Amino acid sequence: MSAREACEAQYDYAGLVACRYGLIWVEYQPEDGCNRLVRLYKGRRQVLTPPGFNVRSRVHEYGGGAFCVAGDRILFVNDSDQQIWLQPLGDIDTTPIPAHCLRLTHSLDTRYGDLLYDGLRRRVIAVAEQHPGPINSARPEAHCSEATAETLNTTKVENTLVAVSLKSSQQQSLAAGRDFFSSPCLSPDGCELAWLAWDHPHQPWTRNRLFRARLGSEAKPVDVQEVSVGDGPESLFQPGFDASGALHVVSDCSGWWNLYRQDRAGRWHNVCPLEAEFGAAQWQLGLRTWARADNGDYYSALVDQGRGRLVQIRPGEPVEDLAPDYGLIRSVSVYQGCIYCIGQAGDSAVAVLELDHVGAVPRVLAGGAAVEHPVSAPQPFSCAVAQDEQVHGFYYAAYPVTTAMQAAPVKKPPLLIMTHGGPTASSYPVYRAAVQYWCSHGFAVLDLNYRGSAGYGRAYRHRLGGNWGESDVEDVAAAITALGAGGRIDPQRVFIRGNSAGGYTTLSALAGISGLRAGASLYGVSDPLSLGKVTHKFESCYLDWLIGDPDEVPMRYQARSPLANAYRISAPVIFFQGLQDKVVLPDQTLRMSAALRSRGIDTEVQLFEDEGHGFRQLDNQIQVLEQELAFYRRYS
Repeated sequence: MSAREACEAQYDYAGLVACRYGLIWVEYQPEDGCNRLVRLYKGRRQVLTPPGFNVRSRVHEYGGGAFCVAGDRILFVNDSDQQIWLQPLGDIDTTPIPAHCLRLTHSLDTRYGDLLYDGLRRRVIAVAEQHPGPINSARPEAHCSEATAETLNTTKVENTLVAVSLKSSQQQSLAAGRDFFSSPCLSPDGCELAWLAWDHPHQPWTRNRLFRARLGSEAKPVDVQEVSVGDGPESLFQPGFDASGALHVVSDCSGWWNLYRQDRAGRWHNVCPLEAEFGAAQWQLGLRTWARADNGDYYSALVDQGRGRLVQIRPGEPVEDLAPDYGLIRSVSVYQGCIYCIGQAGDSAVAVLELDHVGAVPRVLAGGAAVEHPVSAPQPFSCAVAQDEQVHGFYYAAYPVTTAMQAAPVKKPPLLIMTHGGPTASSYPVYRAAVQYWCSHGFAVLDLNYRGSAGYGRAYRHRLGGNWGESDVEDVAAAITALGAGGRIDPQRVFIRGNSAGGYTTLSALAGISGLRAGASLYGVSDPLSLGKVTHKFESCYLDWLIGDPDEVPMRYQARSPLANAYRISAPVIFFQGLQDKVVLPDQTLRMSAALRSRGIDTEVQLFEDEGHGFRQLDNQIQVLEQELAFYRRYS
């Protein structure tokens, strides 16, 4: 497989909604790195957003919830100005999509996300994130100094929950006074509003709060109540009302993200007690894993020991798997008796799926193309680590080695360990062209869900608290030992790569594990103490949980800083960095690479002028894979 083939296959879908006007989703196309609204209606596919628009919210930097259906119109956030735009929807046969849209909001210092239509009052409810100055001028300079970056970070950024009138564009504050808001939802009669909120130093997957309120005569929340499912701190996810008005929410108070329903007396009932995750780490807004049909049945995506499932839930009956061939399910929606979702399997591209009845084989409505090249199937991986704990992941065997790839065939392939970002994120057993790219070039791949990853319960997810840079490195070392002892890889030829927080684990592993051949850091963290001072609001206190309060444990930061421990790295490293990155500033990569070069370590740095935190342009993605492979080849 070529790098171009791998990158061109990375299209994606998100935010699927089923309504009377069809199925609507956000579609990412790697050719131009653009997100477009697409509708499937009466068997026809239609691109809704006019040319020049890119549907993407940047609230919390990671965005999400960038569109909603508003009657016979659609509302969406445009990337370049972060404003809400409106356009007609209507019948696909009689309502052509206009060449231009109407801008609803005009607050150029504010980003919007998590859009929710309030049909009773003809307004849109949204999370608003106000920044100092216009959004399109808020980027720090690529080579800004640490002092300049710190000044940018300390300027006030305010998050609120607002409502914007579709008639007058007038904006009204609904909730304020918390550091973050998400997940607004309305009762069926439009008289109640619920939402989530949290404050520093917490992240939504460590601790947040659920609020519900009546909407008074002025359409503002009154009688606001904080609602708890469990007795202690909990992480809550996707509140929602069913057709009867009962409030639901996913809580991890049992140790697992399970779905709960509140009765009229205020008591909470676990809809389906399972040691599985009905929720997800809320890196993005607008995530949806569950829906309830009019007949009372629940349909939910969940993650069971790292693997996704789509299930039907009928209280008192065993759960029934509806799409067993798919290792990840997203954006569950139910409409007129049919179930819709986005599914990812291990041997085909991402797809929009429909099930018209329970027991039916999922029907692919979009995407899902069969892969023409050989596929290395994901194999569940676990091994012992530390004090009788386990670390998990997915192993992909190398394709058969040919003489074109290597001068002499070998029985044991080199291993490439992939460390995901987050770090509270997950890797799933699904087809990823980038993984297959490495397998096709003779590498075995371990996609490692180190302790701290989501998908394995609260205790596993919280295992990284205070231990980042230690337990994840222990997990890398344990995995290498286990795979080497099992004869599946050549333990003398182990490579490691990671992006963002995974880049931190990669650099920490290179400093702490002897014998690694080479590594790649993609916009990775190298100086956590500096990161905490200059990063964006959403993650500005995350390190207090991952490592500790820097004022109380400064030596811990020193001990776990790849930059401070650069003298311990002897393996070659290649760096890839976007110069518009506002999460991990380019200064970190430049200082880390300079520290290695000063010691004579073989180091390469590839900078991308128009990329931020994550590479979206096709040519740049291709360049990364090709140059990374060439770099590894020198040491394999």
